Amino acid sequence: MLFNFQFILVPLLASFVLLTLTSYFGIHVLKREIIFIDIALAQIAVLGSAIAIYLEHTFQIHEMMIGKINLSGLLAYISSLIFCIGAALIFTFLKNPRIKIPIEAFIGIAYALATTAAIIILDKGAGSDVHLHDMLAGVLLWTTWPQVLRLAIVFVIIGGFHAIFRKKFIQLSDFYLGNSPPVKRQKLWDFLFYFSFGIMIIESVRIAGVLTVFAFLIIPASISALFSTQWRNRIIIGLVAGLIASMLGLHFSLTLDLTASPLIILFLGLILLVGVFVRKIAVKSRPAATVRK
Repeated sequence: MLFNFQFILVPLLASFVLLTLTSYFGIHVLKREIIFIDIALAQIAVLGSAIAIYLEHTFQIHEMMIGKINLSGLLAYISSLIFCIGAALIFTFLKNPRIKIPIEAFIGIAYALATTAAIIILDKGAGSDVHLHDMLAGVLLWTTWPQVLRLAIVFVIIGGFHAIFRKKFIQLSDFYLGNSPPVKRQKLWDFLFYFSFGIMIIESVRIAGVLTVFAFLIIPASISALFSTQWRNRIIIGLVAGLIASMLGLHFSLTLDLTASPLIILFLGLILLVGVFVRKIAVKSRPAATVRK
């Protein structure tokens, strides 16, 4: 048992770092009702990375180094970032009353096109099956200390930025679907939201994969919505639920010799179901308690 804990300590810390921001961004996503924005952005970032991987193998540059920096990883990151900036700009200006098609439809289309293109491109490269597996499930169980440190630094920067300007971001999301109060440079703040969200997605997908990041964003935020309306409480509830699922998923991944990410997602789903039942019981017991008083 002690050996298992030592082995899962690093991926568990990685999960904790991931959940600190995904629990927060997930609330934004649910309030804006753009449920698939995260998986679409993740897939668009993966498409950028896939194009870089294909070019690396085509021009044989995957072994080249610039000092201590691997040129392959640098090109993949820059390509993902460029695609993410483009997607952030597009999603920012798609919220327009003149456009009759819901933004969620565009998000779904973007996801489908990006996924198809990434599969076609990766299928042409060496080790396509490995790249496709890592794209979906990630390598969470094999996370290293340098990866956790890098993730933590990036997340502190993004989290600090959102903490400083939290009133603007929360106001935009709270009134995203209705008549929002006037916000100066609303398009700029929307772009900054999508851009910072996209960077978080890029860093998260590199470790956890598309499916796990999607689950970390949506399921903890859905669990927290059952029990609170306050942003701080919801972030804490989502973080705790995600950590419980991560601990169980990582533990059983070792004992059952299964991939960690799918197990974590399954446990998140189970916690959500338990939360729904607990919520129903709590609601039913309130009138009885009131009568007794």
